[in-house]
Amino acid sequence: MSTYNGEKYINQQLNSIFRNERNYEIELYVRDDGSKDRTIEYLRNYGIEHAVPIEVNEGENVGSAESFLMALRECPKAEYYAFCDQDDVWIDGKLSAAVEQIGITNQPVLWCSDYQVTDSDLHVMISSVLKQPVQDSVRAVFYNNVPGCTMVFNWALMQELRKVNISNIRMHDIMAINVALITGKVIFDKTPYVLYRQHGNNVLGYSHKKIQIGKWIKEKLELIRNKEDYSTAEYAKTVLNVFESQMNENEKKEYKLISNMNRSLISRLKVLTKPYTKEEFGRTSISIRCKILLNLM
Repeated sequence: MSTYNGEKYINQQLNSIFRNERNYEIELYVRDDGSKDRTIEYLRNYGIEHAVPIEVNEGENVGSAESFLMALRECPKAEYYAFCDQDDVWIDGKLSAAVEQIGITNQPVLWCSDYQVTDSDLHVMISSVLKQPVQDSVRAVFYNNVPGCTMVFNWALMQELRKVNISNIRMHDIMAINVALITGKVIFDKTPYVLYRQHGNNVLGYSHKKIQIGKWIKEKLELIRNKEDYSTAEYAKTVLNVFESQMNENEKKEYKLISNMNRSLISRLKVLTKPYTKEEFGRTSISIRCKILLNLM
């Protein structure tokens, strides 16, 4: 888990995590991203009061993506791992379903589930969101419809993820499903196992895609002035260097093309002709294609 000023909702999430315990032990590793409230104090007190293992690593504020990436590399060894947001709630049975479906295997496996979108009081607004995760590793570089809070994966995939030596990434969940599709497999459970809470303080979230057109245009103009601090081209190059031997010929070809897209307008135009950049995600698709064209991602 990565936390940042999360004291308002974190109690419900912690209760739901440890309520999922069955015939296995749950350990919660938390990297706090420079909280200014009582999040750290609350986490430590919860661990003591409920006699559950919670390890808290206090860090400086680096943003959600990098914070999760650091937690990914620093957390102790386990048979299975799950990303966890501070303000969501897990539906009972999530971990049991994931562990059973992943099984015991040396193959890297990422499990994910459907989820429900709720308001700040956990009233369900959308009962089912995810119909099918992206199953193309190249498309997953640009489009990921699976939020990290639904993901559970095994130690074999964790070892592969830790090979990707990069600091600035778009989001940790994009890398997780991307690497799983290259090195192993993705399992999708159609049962919703997460209440995905939406409120005014979400860093990213489902409502981020449901915005008014005026606000959306303003945000994109701001983006043009302030380029993202990650590079999709550098990410693709890193992934290619690490996993080329595990890629098929088409994957190698496309990853090489994406790796060079920041070199020239012609390179970016070539990427824009590819079907994997043409997703039917409405404003999300427009936004990503504009970012590619203007060399903003």
